Amino acid sequence: MHNFFKTSIIALALAALTSGCATTSAHVMDATPQSTRRHEVRGNFPYKGERLTFDARHVATKASLADAFVQVGYENKMDDGTRYIPIVANATSKSIVRLFAKLDDRAEVYIDPDTWESIYSYKHLNENDRDREYSVWFWNDENLASVERTSKGHTVKRDYTVPVGTMDSMAWVYWVRSLDLDVGKTYSWFSFDGWTINKIDLKVVAVEDVWTPIGFFKSKKFEIWRERSQPITPHGALSGAFIDPARKVEVKSYHLASAWIGVDERRTPVRLVVSTGIGEFDLLLKNVEDNVAWTGE
Repeated sequence: MHNFFKTSIIALALAALTSGCATTSAHVMDATPQSTRRHEVRGNFPYKGERLTFDARHVATKASLADAFVQVGYENKMDDGTRYIPIVANATSKSIVRLFAKLDDRAEVYIDPDTWESIYSYKHLNENDRDREYSVWFWNDENLASVERTSKGHTVKRDYTVPVGTMDSMAWVYWVRSLDLDVGKTYSWFSFDGWTINKIDLKVVAVEDVWTPIGFFKSKKFEIWRERSQPITPHGALSGAFIDPARKVEVKSYHLASAWIGVDERRTPVRLVVSTGIGEFDLLLKNVEDNVAWTGE
């Protein structure tokens, strides 16, 4: 069970995009197709004040390992006048589990209130005293993300070229919730969390009833596939053209997780089952709150 905490619970709750699953690496070149999503005005963000709480369990043992929650704040402004909506997620291992596997993870993302684009994200992963911090600034006009990573007292700063429309994974979850996706179809996006560019394929496979501690949810079932890559920084400039940078694929697309999102008006995330090298982990919704006061904690 100790090895489980090498995988971030925060990442699991947010579609497991940073999961350290066992896969086969294949270094190939991939020219990304041109994206059409740039500064699309989405309008009012409907999830302000929402708080979701999940229980994380190991599927084989049924052991409850951690509590995780995601909370959305309200519109605010930075010192330079930039408007944003904050979203924060926390995960903490439960008291008995903490005796041998301590976990305290936190993730934040600031999104644009109009376009829902990612502006800034932060992650602090503290798992059995393995302490890491990631800060990412998204420069959406330039297809660029600036990263500052700190681990073991050592800080690295680097710029990454990213495809048009790339989001933080937490922002991506809310983007998906806003869409009415059709059963039988596959949809694709890019996410970036400071260490790899993820091409996410979301396959809508069925409509099912899912039991939770707060009742049954009629839900759409999704299969999540993930491709991991690193950007190839272009030389020179392409004047007047927005062309996604080429990427070097490090891990070909593989099945990462199954997810269920309710077909209720808010499309509530209900369940996530993540495959890892040491088995499956199940995050199940156990509480939903609306209009929660924002504390930033």
